[in-house]
Amino acid sequence: MSECTCASEKHHCDCAPAPGPGLQLAIATVPMQPWMTPYEPAKALKQGTIFPCLDLPFFITGGGSDARA
Repeated sequence: MSECTCASEKHHCDCAPAPGPGLQLAIATVPMQPWMTPYEPAKALKQGTIFPCLDLPFFITGGGSDARA
C-alpha cells in the first residue's frame, strides 16, 4: 500500500475526496443461486466446480472448440 504524497496535515489523505453524508459508493447485488445437486467429486474436479449451474463453457481462442474436450 503506497502512502499519499499530498500536503495534508489531517490524519487521512485528501487526494481522493471522502464520500459526503448519505452518499452511496456502491450497491452490491448477488442473484440467488438455484439449488442443484452438486456433481460427484470426480466430475467436479474435471469440470472445475461442484455446482452444475456454474459450469460454464470456455472456448479456446477463436471460439472453435470446447476447451474441456
